[in-house]
Amino acid sequence: MTAFLIDEMFPATAAGLLRDKYGHDAVHVTEVGLRGAPDTQVAATARADSRAVVTENVANFSAERDIVLVFVLKRNLPAGGAHAPALAAVLDRWNHEHPDPYLGPHWPRVD
Repeated sequence: MTAFLIDEMFPATAAGLLRDKYGHDAVHVTEVGLRGAPDTQVAATARADSRAVVTENVANFSAERDIVLVFVLKRNLPAGGAHAPALAAVLDRWNHEHPDPYLGPHWPRVD
């Protein structure tokens, strides 16, 4: 199962919904002290914790290696207060389609 690190352009409540409603390992950057942190630090944290970064700013992570990025456009989510539940549902579906991207064909398994 993919663990998620949700970038700050998305609501922190999405991480809580992923944990509480869907049973996923998810944290928001604000929950781990990364509010306003440079993307290099967000990437380093994701890499160290084997988390996929959920972001709209893929270009900001283009120089990073050995991280999984989940690209979600906010404009594709419902407006207003429905962002968090919609994002949680999208990531739940993504997780079922990509159960462990760190063990996929491009990632060596380390035992």
